[in-house]
Amino acid sequence: MNKKPFFTMKRTLLALAILAALLIGALLIYNAVNTVPDRADDLTLGEAERIVNEKLAEVPLAGSAISEYIAENTHLTVQEILSREEKKVTLSVKYETLDAKAVYEKEKEGIWLSILKNGSSVSSTQITQELEPIMREKLEGAGKTSGSVTLTLYQTGKDEWMLYRSDEVINACLGSVIDIRKDINATVKIGDRDISKNTNYRNAFAGLFALSNYDNDVPDTSSPLFRAWNSFSADFYKNFIKDARWEYLAEGLLTTLEITGAALVLGVVLGFFVAVVRATYLKTKRLLPLDLVCRLYLTVIRGTPLMVQLLIIYFVLLLPIGIPKFWAAVLCFGFNSGAYVAEIVRGGIMAVDEGQSEAGRSLGFNYVQTMIFIVIPQAFKSVLPALANEFIVLLKESSVAFYIGVADLTQGGLKIRSLTYSDFLPLLAVALIYLVVVVFLSYLVSLLERRLRKSDR
Repeated sequence: MNKKPFFTMKRTLLALAILAALLIGALLIYNAVNTVPDRADDLTLGEAERIVNEKLAEVPLAGSAISEYIAENTHLTVQEILSREEKKVTLSVKYETLDAKAVYEKEKEGIWLSILKNGSSVSSTQITQELEPIMREKLEGAGKTSGSVTLTLYQTGKDEWMLYRSDEVINACLGSVIDIRKDINATVKIGDRDISKNTNYRNAFAGLFALSNYDNDVPDTSSPLFRAWNSFSADFYKNFIKDARWEYLAEGLLTTLEITGAALVLGVVLGFFVAVVRATYLKTKRLLPLDLVCRLYLTVIRGTPLMVQLLIIYFVLLLPIGIPKFWAAVLCFGFNSGAYVAEIVRGGIMAVDEGQSEAGRSLGFNYVQTMIFIVIPQAFKSVLPALANEFIVLLKESSVAFYIGVADLTQGGLKIRSLTYSDFLPLLAVALIYLVVVVFLSYLVSLLERRLRKSDR
């Protein structure tokens, strides 16, 4: 009497539904407990002044001595609270800071000329280090500039506030550093000298006024759960939707499948040839020279890392004669897969009962005909699931093709990562795509194995 399995489809779906409900409930409870109470009505002038001065001091990039020096000599005085909304306070603020823009306008041509005298052998870091004391000395004798500006504070935590750093606010409160950076980047001519291609020098000069913790995004004051969702949505848009960056993954997946398919064909053909040679020698002691070559091939391929093989095949053997990197990857993965296919097929051939060969010879077949019409078809049927699994392994191993610059799926993820400076989502997307493809192929392999079991019965 057959026992009914405990994990039926209905029970599995019910368990997943219960798990999802518990997870959603836990998230809702966490969101309710961690929702920050509104403190906008309680914020005093003195507390607001302390916060805006602290937040402004965080804007200059650490190590950028001039922007830090300007921030140190900037003071904001909160004159009036203009409005209070939920988790948002608008302030009228008087600022006093160094007139950095006036100093820059007066000294920029002399600084540019001093930079250009250094020659191309000096790095941008060295130039920046040389310019810092010069610019600081000029600023120390500079006058002050002052005015009023409207600032907005957003409450992002229980006692956490964020200053909305618009271009106008940062420019006014830090001596017009944004205008200075824009002018440096736009400068293409000093006197009669064309400096449009002097990117190294431009970076050195602009590095004096570098900023961080600076963007035009309005701070998110929603609850933790919705804040996490908003952050994820923004990252998703930045990594995949903006500029159609998802196409890097789509094109990379297509390239990965093309490499895998072509390498599999090469690997199967090569593997069957090596397996037949090895099996023939083991059964008849013939083809000794070919068997020695095949054993050397198997030893080398299975005894060295795939990535090292790829680098040797492309950079040492094929690049000097102009073979494209795509075909270098196909050849490498094909030769590598062929070694493992050969051992799979050889095992299948050796597993076929010797009586089958004797029956073929009794029918008048020679050795080659017996192998082609009797032994190999039976061996192929028994090793087919293992060959399908080798295809799955080959698909995953093809991810190292990016080491030689092939625009495969992994390279597509790394391309997005280099554009967005985001690690999590691009690499997660690559892993999920590989997982989905592998799960689908594994499902097809399981169907194939079931079909073969039915045919056996």
